[in-house]
Amino acid sequence: MARRRSSGITSLGFNQDQGCFTCCLTSGLRVYNVDPLVEKAHYSKEELGEVSLCEMVFRTNWLLVVRARKPCSLMLLDDQRRAFRAEVLFKSPIRALRARKDKVAVVLLSSIQVLSLPSLQRVALLRTPASSRPLCALATDPNAVQILAAPAHRKGSLQLLDVSRAVKGAQSSSPAVVSCHQSELVCLSLSSNGVKLATASERGTIIRLWDTNSKQMLHELRRGSDYADVYCISFNPGASLVCCVSDKGTLHVWAARGACRRVCSAAAPPHRALCAFSDDRTAVVICEDGTFHKFTFSAEGNCHRSDFEYFLQVGDDDEFLH
Repeated sequence: MARRRSSGITSLGFNQDQGCFTCCLTSGLRVYNVDPLVEKAHYSKEELGEVSLCEMVFRTNWLLVVRARKPCSLMLLDDQRRAFRAEVLFKSPIRALRARKDKVAVVLLSSIQVLSLPSLQRVALLRTPASSRPLCALATDPNAVQILAAPAHRKGSLQLLDVSRAVKGAQSSSPAVVSCHQSELVCLSLSSNGVKLATASERGTIIRLWDTNSKQMLHELRRGSDYADVYCISFNPGASLVCCVSDKGTLHVWAARGACRRVCSAAAPPHRALCAFSDDRTAVVICEDGTFHKFTFSAEGNCHRSDFEYFLQVGDDDEFLH
């Protein structure tokens, strides 16, 4: 999620275990722990300049950074040493990043390049339509199949590629194409083990769940009857729950197993936002206006906002860090 707002936030992003998030700013970069909400790292504009994108590599010291003045350059930042360790240049601006411990997917104008970490050597390439949104999802479980999901050239379809099957020349085997929706894709998400896939189209009324092995649809989850711009879809680590937020200002949580019933809905800010799970009874929403929202829900469908903060006002906590 990359946008410029009066808050100075240019993009936000959760890490792979949803326990931390990055906040890219016109004035630098901040990294936060989710529970408890604590600032873990703080880089000023003098150190980094304006930061457009940042992807954490789990809870390691690696941060993948794109700076506004060098939009075609991906830099590997060692947070422990507060120094850059590697850099790679592309021919077009970087639009999005998705990482696992050993690889990073770099979304460009008409392709996704997969690089190894920490060497930043290309190991796979996937062609994508230049007209599509910068969508990409990568299975992050180190013991699972290394599935990459991205828009296909046919409207409403996506392609699935096993990026571990790289051959000489950094070319990959042909991706599998799945027809997901009749209209354009606007959001997608993979479970950490790569087995389940969630998609939303520009209509935004339905979230569809897919089995990446069989390429068959598992369930349709009704978000609402009105068209909506779905900002984010997330699975919990066990892939038993899925949540989403949209411009309708509502957080929805569903069970992703069995009958896939709706667990709860709660009013969330209408600002562009991301959602994730703190645990199996807690969902977190971070917004580009700088607000942090925590929602606690029960199996019976009860839900309430249990925490609210302006995370840009949360400073360093030395006791937590050390």
